[in-house]
Amino acid sequence: MGQYRAWLEAYGAAFLDAAAWTLGVAVAAFVCALIWGALLFFLRLNGGPWAARTVDAYVQLLRNTPVLLPIYLIYFGFPLVGLLWPASICGGLALVAQNGAYICEIFRGGYKAIDRVQHDAAKSLGLMPWTAFRKVTLPQLLVYCIPALGNQAVLLLKDTSLLSAITVVELTMQAKVLTERTGAAYAPFLVAAVFYLFMVWAIEFLTRLAQRGVRWR
Repeated sequence: MGQYRAWLEAYGAAFLDAAAWTLGVAVAAFVCALIWGALLFFLRLNGGPWAARTVDAYVQLLRNTPVLLPIYLIYFGFPLVGLLWPASICGGLALVAQNGAYICEIFRGGYKAIDRVQHDAAKSLGLMPWTAFRKVTLPQLLVYCIPALGNQAVLLLKDTSLLSAITVVELTMQAKVLTERTGAAYAPFLVAAVFYLFMVWAIEFLTRLAQRGVRWR
């Protein structure tokens, strides 16, 4: 215990900075992925057959390739076209691209879980399409999708560790740097694991709160 206490005293500030970077990238990427996934879902739903096929091809491509692939493609490819963006932005875009595909599928699954009779009933009441979606479909979509979105947020948080491959100093990279600097084999990664566990617990807690907020009464 004394060894870990010494680690926290000596390198606690460095771990806190790395945790802040990890959480900041994860939150920003998830919000953007949520927006991107929603846009893909609406395009697939209302954009016609060609738009639906295009979105489906995009979703299948991003869901069936490792996230490191878009990370490397964006990080090494953007400079070739003159876009010299920071590594954290390039990595965040890759996370948005892949997680947006998963979120699109989450929304599609939630939409299919809603009984078709309710859509027909909204039309029979004379509701405009947007009003029907906002008052009938969206509340139920949230109920069905929030657990899966919470799981996706956890996966995205853990995927931020892959940004260490392009020199982003997040938690995993910070632990690796301290291991190389000090020669300690376990302490840095155990401390990083504690930070990850705490952040995952926070996401699960917020997911449960969101579920309580939208549940049927």
